[in-house]
Amino acid sequence: MSVNGDSQSSMPTNHVELYIRAGKDGECLGACINCQRFYMILDRKGKAGELTFDVITINMARPPAEFKKLANRLPVLKHGDEILSDNDEIVQYLDENFPYPSLRYDNMLAHSVCLDIFSKFSFYIKQVSHGPENLLKELQAINDYLEGVDCLYLCGNELKHLDCLMLPKLQHIRVAAKAFKDFDIPADMVGLWKYLKNAYANDTFRKSCPSDQEIVHFWESKPETPKLSEEKKKEYGTDGYAEPKFSFDVPL
Repeated sequence: MSVNGDSQSSMPTNHVELYIRAGKDGECLGACINCQRFYMILDRKGKAGELTFDVITINMARPPAEFKKLANRLPVLKHGDEILSDNDEIVQYLDENFPYPSLRYDNMLAHSVCLDIFSKFSFYIKQVSHGPENLLKELQAINDYLEGVDCLYLCGNELKHLDCLMLPKLQHIRVAAKAFKDFDIPADMVGLWKYLKNAYANDTFRKSCPSDQEIVHFWESKPETPKLSEEKKKEYGTDGYAEPKFSFDVPL
């Protein structure tokens, strides 16, 4: 599947291609945090007229021959003769070659409260940690930070690099922890839920977000993850799902 970016005014030399993980059907958006991260970054810059872009989904079980000439992993950014597959290098390249709007941030407090959240979630869902206490501690830290700032996102009123990294992670935490552990982000974490609400209202996040089914499929395919109950298999349609479902509701 190829998805066109919104901007139409940039010169061809400003056109980039982002290759990302395909979903279970081999075409739709798959559940890859860094794939969504770079989709969001390109969409922000595309809306500003800095570049045009295509998003191309790749089924890594049967990758096209032309893709295998580029790389053996995802995501991949291609711009002319430049081909990048290292996440840090992609960020640096986009910042240097398409600087507007700047997604850089210098808020080290926001950065620090986000450092450990995904590792604690991974330990929990893979049952390295049997209880949610460590995950809850990290979620609470992010919530407390967000309740203390007067802005839509972590570092201001526009999406920055930190948001493009954290929001996909939080969506995976929300969906997968519910599916596999029957865990809900507490409703009284008002700052965190307002942050998610702002993301769900943002077209950049919504268009780049994989379905709940894809997120569940991603984690279900990992050998360390516990098996889904039969009830959850039916709910998420992991044996061949129907209409995509997106958890964009908030308890506010």
